[in-house]
Amino acid sequence: MATDRFAPTADLPRLTKEVMVLTTLVQGAGVYALLEGWFGPAGPLRLIALSLLLAVPGFFVLCVRQLGDRLLWRGMAALALLLLALHGSVWWLLGSQDARSGSAWVPWLLSQGALLFIALAWMQALQQQRSLRRVPYALLFDHAWNNAVVLGFALQFVALGWAVLGLWAGLFALVKVRLFADTFTAPAFVYMATGLMAGLGVLLARGQPRPLRLMLQLVLTLYRLLLPLLALVVVLFVAFLPFTGVQPLWETRKAAPLLMGVLLCLLVFVNAVYQDGSRQAAPYPAALRALIAAALALMPVLAALALWAVALRVRQYGWTHERIWAVAIAGVLMLYALGYAWAALERDAAAWLQRIGRINPAMSWLVMALLVLLHTPLLDPYRIGAASQYQRLADGTQAPTLQALQDLRFDHGRHGLPALQRLQGLPAFAQGEVAQDVRQILGAEAKRYLPRQASALSAADWRSRLAIAPGHAQPPEDWWQALADKEITSGSVCRGAGQKSAPTAGAQPSPDPQTASCLVLQASLDSTSEQPQQLLCTTVRYNLMCRVFARDTQREQAHWQQVGEVRWPQATEQQQAQLVQALREGRVQVQASPWRDLAVPGLPTGRVQ
Repeated sequence: MATDRFAPTADLPRLTKEVMVLTTLVQGAGVYALLEGWFGPAGPLRLIALSLLLAVPGFFVLCVRQLGDRLLWRGMAALALLLLALHGSVWWLLGSQDARSGSAWVPWLLSQGALLFIALAWMQALQQQRSLRRVPYALLFDHAWNNAVVLGFALQFVALGWAVLGLWAGLFALVKVRLFADTFTAPAFVYMATGLMAGLGVLLARGQPRPLRLMLQLVLTLYRLLLPLLALVVVLFVAFLPFTGVQPLWETRKAAPLLMGVLLCLLVFVNAVYQDGSRQAAPYPAALRALIAAALALMPVLAALALWAVALRVRQYGWTHERIWAVAIAGVLMLYALGYAWAALERDAAAWLQRIGRINPAMSWLVMALLVLLHTPLLDPYRIGAASQYQRLADGTQAPTLQALQDLRFDHGRHGLPALQRLQGLPAFAQGEVAQDVRQILGAEAKRYLPRQASALSAADWRSRLAIAPGHAQPPEDWWQALADKEITSGSVCRGAGQKSAPTAGAQPSPDPQTASCLVLQASLDSTSEQPQQLLCTTVRYNLMCRVFARDTQREQAHWQQVGEVRWPQATEQQQAQLVQALREGRVQVQASPWRDLAVPGLPTGRVQ
């Protein structure tokens, strides 16, 4: 890794250094003024101003060299205009309701950080080269890794600075002097001191190129030592897949983030070893190079599994903006994996992984373009997610629960409200309890727990809504009455089962068990009871469970109560479909537990779980 391309900043003009520190100090004061409401009440405009205040001055402090550099100011103006346009686009995409929530802006702030980090290296290269044509990869590598170290040092400096101030305040608090503790915890002091320490940290890091290089070389050496181990893990994992299958991956429910995490680590480690491509000799012996090449060649397998895992979630639950981001990240990692697998095919030890120097710059522009497009109407994740969830509710794939309707309304930005209004126009959502839920959510101003104001259902209504599994007897009349009197709950799914419209007078036939979303069965689950328990099972896809009801015989007038639930958390998608079919055919059996309870007289019984 060369040390002469990245010009040291110890010789920065004094005025530039003073402006850097003053910028972060003013930045801290501006953050305080915004959060204290000096420029208006809380709202989306405050979030936009706060985000721009953190992004643009921070970018300036990291890349400024000469205050009179016109190219710097033109670049800063272009960056500010781009960020302002993107913030306006994000505000429009989220809609006024979600824009009031800071959490709705988290994906944008994270992607903005990634966008600025990549653009920073190109901006620094532009200042040195005065043109973006044929920028040496070594220059981009130096700037990117040095920026990471500078940011890490600045954060550490801020943390240590606050640790010293905390000791200062705590020491005087021991002798009942609260002046320093009160001063250091005042909001104005907190924001301005943090800004000042951040500016000093960046200035110190940029002004000490040699110690910075030593820290960076230490980190790169650590990654170089760990890369063969990570490569061995990847090769062994893929080698075991034919024997274990992919089903254990899906059962973890977190296969996609784990696989993408491994790919990200592999990318970072390989770049740390390849560095700027100026190494004359191969960094490893032939055996380790072959191992690393095998791991890189297998990267597309891991990326394909990550995409597969996300696709399974989309198939089960539809698109949401989170899953669109997951697909975007997995897709980018797939392109990196294909490129690095191509680079690993190079057999010449002197040119080992040289193709990375062409892959990384091209991918950096692709990533920046994707980050921009995902925050425009062209690839709006909220629009795609709202359309998917609307369709699932409209065609009955997703049960119209109160939570699902509320998520559609409030989790998809400005697209949620029109999607819910379109649902209201469908016949299945125009009458009955579901229509009441839709009206209630449409009238709400923010997402919160909305209690269901359910209309009364008689025992006959419940009998017409719930299907009896073949071979199972009708529940006793007082069980149906307990449902009507709300002594026992059936859950929102079963309240809407059997029909979407309001109940009508007169006897109605029971729903077909083969198509019903709720079934009634009997099973003797309690060995101490002479009568079987009533099971109310929901067979909605991916929501398979049974509630168990029994008579409480301890009271003078026996009444029904829920005594437990039956779930199959480990069942795969295929097994869940088989279980649903078995329930609809009434094919259930009671299996005695091999474990006995542990009893202590006069105390609760211990059960083996």
